[in-house]
Amino acid sequence: MAFGEIVFYTVIGLFVFYVFSKLHRFIFKGTNEEQEYHKKLKESLADEFIIDPETGAKLTLEQAESGHWIAHDNEFNTISEYEIDKLFTEEQKNAERGINYLKEQIEYRKQNLNDHQIQILEKTKILSKYDDWSYSNSFKITYCDGFIFLPAVRLNGHSYYENDYHESQIMFWLKLNIDLGHYYLREKSKTEKIFELINSDDNFKLNNYELFTFKKTENIILLTNILKKIENEKGLEIEFFENNLFIKNTKFINTVDIFRIENIVKNIC
Repeated sequence: MAFGEIVFYTVIGLFVFYVFSKLHRFIFKGTNEEQEYHKKLKESLADEFIIDPETGAKLTLEQAESGHWIAHDNEFNTISEYEIDKLFTEEQKNAERGINYLKEQIEYRKQNLNDHQIQILEKTKILSKYDDWSYSNSFKITYCDGFIFLPAVRLNGHSYYENDYHESQIMFWLKLNIDLGHYYLREKSKTEKIFELINSDDNFKLNNYELFTFKKTENIILLTNILKKIENEKGLEIEFFENNLFIKNTKFINTVDIFRIENIVKNIC
């Protein structure tokens, strides 16, 4: 159902409530029961809201009708289990529970990224390989120097046979106190694993990840120690960029990936 239809049917529903309340008032006159009824009805209507199915923003009827609202104004409000249960797929429900977790943790404080931080992200191999990306739900990490945010990544279908790819994922950004060069890691394909048995020229021997070197570091021991804490994980993208470490999952945001990347980061801090 389109968002416009949701607004239309909500307006119709509120109109029916209004007519019924007037009829009830005519029948029951000014009794105590009638006064209590209208009090509860007024409170109920005051709590009415609309959820934008595209952004998840919680809107009043007036906001929805006017069209003047900003999605990120609602960004740091948790969504109740009642609202989550109304979502269509388990994937969506799991994602919202993951976002709620981040919003509820005292260790994470809401904070938007500034222009300088965005410029750093635009230089990363993790994000620059996409046709476009944006972000939402950014948090400052308090147990170490870093951020958590949800990059919405997009790959455009470049032929008739290719579909667009667009989904929100989870990314941790850890600030380090030492320059570790520039390395990008992604999970190896089956073909790469087989070929590696024949010939491998990687400086670092990793079971699950293919490593691409753009700038070598002199701090090999520290880099190696960090890689040992990550190399057995699957389904991640990892990038060392000077004194920054980025870790992103490769599918729709979910609680499992949030918890396991969180554990990795806490083990590195």
